[in-house]
Amino acid sequence: MPLDVNSNGYTLGFATLIVVGVAVLLSGFSVMLKSKYDANVVLDKKSSILASVDKSITKVDANSIFDSKVESFLVDHTGKANKVETQQALDVDLKKELKKDASNMKLPFYTYKSDGGKTQYILPMRGNGLWDEIWGYMSFESDFNTVSGVSFDHAGETPGLGAEITKDWFQDNFLKEQIFNKQGEFVGIQVLKGKNNPKNKEMHKVDGMSGATITGDGVQEMIEKCIKNYLPYIKQQKA
Repeated sequence: MPLDVNSNGYTLGFATLIVVGVAVLLSGFSVMLKSKYDANVVLDKKSSILASVDKSITKVDANSIFDSKVESFLVDHTGKANKVETQQALDVDLKKELKKDASNMKLPFYTYKSDGGKTQYILPMRGNGLWDEIWGYMSFESDFNTVSGVSFDHAGETPGLGAEITKDWFQDNFLKEQIFNKQGEFVGIQVLKGKNNPKNKEMHKVDGMSGATITGDGVQEMIEKCIKNYLPYIKQQKA
């Protein structure tokens, strides 16, 4: 019996075959690309972490440098730090951890040891800007007080305004700033309103972004809230 290509059954069967075929192809591509996507996510994290200690490190070298010079830890609310595999620390969803009760948090941090033997400590951060989330990393000298570098990024801040948190001029503001005062009290770092603020020469204060006060406030709050979770560990190290 010849196939009736004009019948409803033929049309339905042909359409079903096409839909199923496309679905199988898309599923196959998704599986093939997932490993590459996951690898790129890890590489981006490693690059951002390293940028807080040395902005000259490129993505091409990020994997090898990270694996040879960075150690990963998880810190609890008592200040106890356990060394873990790199991927275990990178897999931590900081956004979810920060929503937990402090006693249940497991927060990642990293140490970077340069070729000269200098050790820097790197803390991850996450907060809110004007339109969406902001995040980044802040590295400290061995005194766990003096900032040696930062790396900030955002999901949707305004170009030329809040998005300036990704620019070197803004991030370089934080170099050599300190998070503890002379009395040893945690004070954080204040992001001032606008550029070239006369108060930016004072310790614990940096220039902000003109027309982006809310984003600047978000960076300040992010630094304060995130570092406070590490204070038990930091105070143990400083002692």
